[in-house]
Amino acid sequence: MSYLSILQGMSLEQIQSVIEIMQQSSEAYMFILDLSVDTYMVAEKATKRFPFQSTVIENCSETLKSVVYPSDYERLAAELEECRSGEKDIHALEYRWLDRMGRVVWISCKGTVVTGTEGHRLLIGAVTEMGAKAKADNITGLRREARFRLDMESTLRDQPESVRYLMRIGIDNFKEINEKEGVEAGDEVLRELAECIIKTVDESVDIYRLVADEFMIADTGKGVSKEPGAVYRQIQRSIAAMAESKEYSRFYTVSAGVLETDFSGRSVEELMRYTEFALNEAKRNGRNQMVSFDRETFDVYLERLDIRKLLRQDVSHDFRGFELYYQPIVSAEDYRLVGAEALLRWKNEKFGNVSPAVFIPVLEESGLIIPVGQYVLWEAAKTCKKWKEYIPGFHINVNLSYVQLYKSDMMHDVERCIREVGLDPESLVLELTESGYIETNDRIKELFKDLKSRNIDLALDDFGTGYSNMRYLKEIDAKTVKIDRSFVVQALKNEYDYNIISHIIDMVHSLGSVVCMEGIEEKEELSKMMATKPDMIQGYYFGKPTPAGQFEKEFLQTTDSP
Repeated sequence: MSYLSILQGMSLEQIQSVIEIMQQSSEAYMFILDLSVDTYMVAEKATKRFPFQSTVIENCSETLKSVVYPSDYERLAAELEECRSGEKDIHALEYRWLDRMGRVVWISCKGTVVTGTEGHRLLIGAVTEMGAKAKADNITGLRREARFRLDMESTLRDQPESVRYLMRIGIDNFKEINEKEGVEAGDEVLRELAECIIKTVDESVDIYRLVADEFMIADTGKGVSKEPGAVYRQIQRSIAAMAESKEYSRFYTVSAGVLETDFSGRSVEELMRYTEFALNEAKRNGRNQMVSFDRETFDVYLERLDIRKLLRQDVSHDFRGFELYYQPIVSAEDYRLVGAEALLRWKNEKFGNVSPAVFIPVLEESGLIIPVGQYVLWEAAKTCKKWKEYIPGFHINVNLSYVQLYKSDMMHDVERCIREVGLDPESLVLELTESGYIETNDRIKELFKDLKSRNIDLALDDFGTGYSNMRYLKEIDAKTVKIDRSFVVQALKNEYDYNIISHIIDMVHSLGSVVCMEGIEEKEELSKMMATKPDMIQGYYFGKPTPAGQFEKEFLQTTDSP
């Protein structure tokens, strides 16, 4: 005999007693709704959480209007009417209640219709708070990620062509708000943003709160179509209007990642990954903007992740695949070989020879540039000491990343390298890329001063590619300034840039520094640029970067003029 048949043989009072006993061992709120006389009996603990006046409510249709979220009431009333008329015997609905503080609480209500001893149709069941199962959010009144996944799985299975777009929205400075103003302020911002989104989109568009400060808008083609860019801009305007109404006591911006694609054959995991990437791209590109997912950009991103993983592996295996190439630097006076720049190269089985423009930024982003930078410094110093046997005044140029300057003990590394290798400090030149742009704080300025005091030369590389050349020249106090190839090309094309380079070289000389002109590739270029009076020349005309063994064969046997 089933429990339903047992209940059908009981009086209403007996059923209520059974419900109260069951309630003691359940987190849900048990209830009985007498559909015949519109009387609602609910567990006592529900009256403490929600605005029920007692455990027995007559004329419940009216009472529920004060408990059920207004826009959900019509749907509930229609469902109950079907149960009352006999069209349905099973009730299962997810909708919203309001607690005693007026806050939204998502609930799952499930019940079964039985016939009582007096012939009354009784709906017996339980109400469960969805927030307890991470399916709904009581802060914003929106459903959570777990619910999004369930809904989207169903849509992708049955009607993937109906999905117009997904928009993932994130608050740009949410962490700062929580840290400075507290969690309650953060919750208020979440509620405000949820309100702005709800007011902006069509009622048929689904909105979810994901992790932390992120929201998902899912337009599955049920209502009026709106272009995602227009939706995002309206949300921005709503946020700005709300901030203005509160006299900018708190201000925040949002970024968004949009996915518009053929959703057929996609998985929810893919959609989550793509929208997360698009949102992160919006934040990486400066925040307070919307970025649409682009497959090509995503593939490049995945490749960078793969490269980073392989770089970590090769660094941990004694710098496997890394090698230094050397490009000659000659005196402009007689074209004698006076030094070389050490240039890092990396080869991997999967990608082959990887361009430094690709792998060096990955080294910097991951922090791997610190151990790799130490490897470069030691290898270059040992090579320089060896080559000084051929050319006593030979120097080696080593590029420094600003990540090394800020996140490692650069002075300690340089001093230890010079001491252990046995290299004269004057033979080491540390190159700083001007186009990298740094704010030289007191610690960095002190490092520059310490290097100079130990006769270690600083060179300002890529001069002419940035926008703060004079300032860097002063702050770094570089002994050598390297004129970038792109600047040289412009000077070769027009007189104006040519005159600028001439004046720059005169100025550098007046400050007691020397100039190395980079990128000289043809004899005609050399002839014209020599008139600007550089001190050193570096470029393909004198030699391309080569491995140490090849460099020795090509450049250390003879230093005749070209």
